[in-house]
Amino acid sequence: MSRRFLKLDAPQATALLLGLITLLHLAAGARVGLTGDAAHYALYGAKLAWSYFDHPPMIGWLQATVEPFSTANLALRLWPIALGTLSGAALYRLARRLYPERTPWLGFVAVAVMQSAVILSLMGISMLPDDPLLLFFLLAAGALHRTLIEDEPRAWLWVGLWFGLAGLSKYTAVALVFSAIWLMISERRWAHLRTRWPWLGILIALLAILPVLGWNAAHDWVSFRYQILHVSDPDRHWRLMHFVKSQLIQFFSYSPGIYLFGLIALVHALRRRDDPRNRLLLAMTVPVFVIIDGSSGTTVSLPHWTAVAWAVLSIGIAAWLLDHWRRRAVRIGAAASGVYSVLLIGVLLSELIHPWIPFKANAYPLADLYGWRRAATQAETLRAQMAATPGTRPMLYAGNWSYASHIAWYAYPQPVQITDRKMHQMTLWYGNAADGGRGILVVPQQFHGHVPAWTAKFARCAPAGDLPIPLEGKVATTYYFYRCEGYHG
Repeated sequence: MSRRFLKLDAPQATALLLGLITLLHLAAGARVGLTGDAAHYALYGAKLAWSYFDHPPMIGWLQATVEPFSTANLALRLWPIALGTLSGAALYRLARRLYPERTPWLGFVAVAVMQSAVILSLMGISMLPDDPLLLFFLLAAGALHRTLIEDEPRAWLWVGLWFGLAGLSKYTAVALVFSAIWLMISERRWAHLRTRWPWLGILIALLAILPVLGWNAAHDWVSFRYQILHVSDPDRHWRLMHFVKSQLIQFFSYSPGIYLFGLIALVHALRRRDDPRNRLLLAMTVPVFVIIDGSSGTTVSLPHWTAVAWAVLSIGIAAWLLDHWRRRAVRIGAAASGVYSVLLIGVLLSELIHPWIPFKANAYPLADLYGWRRAATQAETLRAQMAATPGTRPMLYAGNWSYASHIAWYAYPQPVQITDRKMHQMTLWYGNAADGGRGILVVPQQFHGHVPAWTAKFARCAPAGDLPIPLEGKVATTYYFYRCEGYHG
């Protein structure tokens, strides 16, 4: 077996690596419930629309291809697992396109770097808009290389297609527009504008995102206003500590090695920008970092928001590592980064496959993945009992949209309303809680401290029972139920 492994070439080794990771993700994904985000996007698939309040429609459309056949937790993870594998293959292909004269093992190293990013491994088992975005972003990078670096004007058609599909995935795709402008300027491909190809590419991209534009036009541009306010809220002041916190989150969520080697690769590309490949790497990464990290001073950013930039940058990291591998410090740093990633990813995936980490009762660190189906079933039973008594039609209530999505998915199609009156996707689906309304308030253990604030929104609330969720002989978490009447906000 070991001799066969040593005889593998770079494409075979890359396929083997991606295959092993896929199997691990399948094993982990079959064992646990959905995250709050994944449950929210499962509802996208159940409630198909041209677009949604917080994101474009791609993730909903993808999940809608699975849900008619199965709504099992593993079934709803098939797309993120598949997209992660396809993104790895696309990255290998992009690395080979950028460096055809170098060893094919550069592509393998780039894929290994990307797959060793802890947050990207977790993205592979939980549906996020970043999953399809990552694939289309990498494909767009290859198309831009063909178009503006290799001077193939007809490749603008592919640029338009991948830009459009990225735009259907997540609004971060707007960074691709800046990438294209950057490369047009740096490569001086103005002659392309006198051909029909870039204009056809723009037309393809616009046609692709018509569903998003049409839905927003019909909903007072609510999604665009929400996203713009999210990054430029005048009531939020830019704070250095928010920015530093966001960087520290990325530092540990990808890995210290990837973060540091990535900065080195960026500086290297900037210093040697006479190489068109470095100009491409800069154009594909800097706009994302500027948009996401630049706004992280007002709102702490989540680590997966910059995933597309780190994925592209993994090619630069791989090239730099191979160029400097003779340096002992580089080998030690790469080995330390690998150990960090293997240990952390191994611990997380093994814990998902078979829980083994000791925990105190009601304090399991991954409790958010357990018990929601049972909690939703019990909540619906209590609601039905309440419906048999005189009064308005009782509802299911939750304190925030994240865990409201959990309840709404596992209790589907029963409506779930949120106790605040902020605008959410849930508001568009189920409306705001009505004055005088009554129903069952569901509170998971991690939000138990919010009970006084949430029950205060009703005239009366009384405990209606609890539901302990056992795991390995202990209570991992508990769900609490309250029978509430007289909602007043």
